[in-house]
Amino acid sequence: MGSNSYDTECPKCGSGVFMVSQDNHIPYSSGECLDCGYTFYSKDDQMTLEEVNERRRDFDMDEITKLKGGRL
Repeated sequence: MGSNSYDTECPKCGSGVFMVSQDNHIPYSSGECLDCGYTFYSKDDQMTLEEVNERRRDFDMDEITKLKGGRL
């Protein structure tokens, strides 16, 4: 586990963006452009059973009746 920080180009305006990337049990990255205000970040969220089954249908997978328990 560790973290890195570096500058990269803003996809919106081309200026420099300070970016932080962390490799913990859930990878995370974020960045901010202090010229145009563009920002991005990793978001941790949880799909419902219905949402999971909708995505599974998109990939021609069988539906499930229960979500697996998590390790978080």
